[in-house]
Amino acid sequence: MKRLLVLAALLTAPAAWAGNLDISHAWIRLIPGGGPSAAYLTLSNRGDAPVALVGAECAAYGKVMLHRSTESGGTSRMEHVDRLSVPPGGTRKLAPGGYHLMLMQPKDPPQVGDELAVTLHFADGTTLSVPFSVQPAYSQGPQ
Repeated sequence: MKRLLVLAALLTAPAAWAGNLDISHAWIRLIPGGGPSAAYLTLSNRGDAPVALVGAECAAYGKVMLHRSTESGGTSRMEHVDRLSVPPGGTRKLAPGGYHLMLMQPKDPPQVGDELAVTLHFADGTTLSVPFSVQPAYSQGPQ
């Protein structure tokens, strides 16, 4: 009986945790030519503890990294970041010109209109698979 309770607790913990995190506007801007693409989403933390996104993976790409784009004095830069924290009651947007997931080394390049599962990794060890819609390079996201 004790093992059954422990197993039930392990199986339900991620669902309860995910219940405090709303994920919306998940989309991929597909760059033609087989190069890297970018993925965007909005994370809203309805919980009472901070949440930190620390990585991601996608079966269609060999590598996914968390990046931030910045512009200063007419020069654009993109840099790798280790984590993106979402404070309790807060929202973080991964959007063009800011934070984003960089999808590199395409294994099975998607097509516009496809839906790809991207697994998000959080600092507490939780993972969450999220469907992302694939949009064309000129898109500003799903309408």
